[in-house]
Amino acid sequence: MLYSAGLEFEYALVTLPSPGGTDTSHATATFHDFADLDFETLQQALADGPGAADPELVRGDLGIKGGYWYLEGDERFDPEGTFTSMLVKGLEIRTPICSSTTEATDRLIELQAEVSGRLAPLGLRLGIVGFNPVREAYVMDPPLNEWEQAMRAEHREYDHAEVSNLSYGPDINLSFPGLGADQVVGLARRLTHYSPFMVPFSFSSPFHAGHRWRGPSKRTYERTWRRVATRCFVSSPPAGADPLLVHPPRVPREEGRIEFKAYDAFLSRDLLLAGTALALGVCLADDLPGLADAPSRDLHQRSATAAFADPEIAAGARDVLTAARRALAGRPEAGHLDVLDPLLSARRTPADTLLDAYSRTGLMFHPEGLR
Repeated sequence: MLYSAGLEFEYALVTLPSPGGTDTSHATATFHDFADLDFETLQQALADGPGAADPELVRGDLGIKGGYWYLEGDERFDPEGTFTSMLVKGLEIRTPICSSTTEATDRLIELQAEVSGRLAPLGLRLGIVGFNPVREAYVMDPPLNEWEQAMRAEHREYDHAEVSNLSYGPDINLSFPGLGADQVVGLARRLTHYSPFMVPFSFSSPFHAGHRWRGPSKRTYERTWRRVATRCFVSSPPAGADPLLVHPPRVPREEGRIEFKAYDAFLSRDLLLAGTALALGVCLADDLPGLADAPSRDLHQRSATAAFADPEIAAGARDVLTAARRALAGRPEAGHLDVLDPLLSARRTPADTLLDAYSRTGLMFHPEGLR
């Protein structure tokens, strides 16, 4: 089956000691967030990037999401509803629509290099982690005014800002030409059901509030049952479709799009390719019968704390990986799954790689972009 793919990837912004400085350790490395990132300075540095003329991009009405990269955070407004600023959590890069997950990944890394060049004069670098490792909580400062409260009550995308403004992860966007609305919604429901068995392959958030957390994914523990694991876009949804799962297209090319949103931020190119191949394989598999409208809190939190050490999570991951490999047989994407087998066999997740690095460097994040 033909398909198209696109990626959206959230990065943290970090600084590291100068290579020429006297301090060659990472003790003075800084993880930046809404407490110290200046919206206006960053917006100016990132202005006039590529993608401004791409008609297939969804754009906000504030001029922030204008191209292939933009700042991510919490938008703030005055009591009359005029935008004032953004509390910046990081930066997102999104690719144009591509003909394969490999092409989308390569395009993401090209854009990553361009963004890095924009950030370098500010002393900033792209970092990767699934959840803010230093902040205990996200607190609205100042508190929401009446206009903001009313606006957020009408727009569900603002729900659970206390979690979304601490978390980082990709959206895996897939479209399959010729599928009807019922089929698109069915694939979104399938991904939602199997999400707790897929996400451990991405786990990258073993820290919280400056300390090691009790499992490999603080992000999944807090986020993936509060917010959707998957959403899709169809103009004529089937009767009874969950409104959090199914949305009307915002631009014509969004018709039929499926977005898998449950992964932690991947730490490497190979892992991102594997995660996208796994999502693609689950969509193409005809022997995965599970369906769900909303992600399971119990399974996701068990996955987040124990990962493959939980027998049910490990067995589900093996079933999903086997089905995806079978569905992708003969396609180049099948080979991308190979990096996942050693993780499952060793009961490791990418969070273990972060923990290993932390023991050597003291860093609670991956200090560069995808490689």
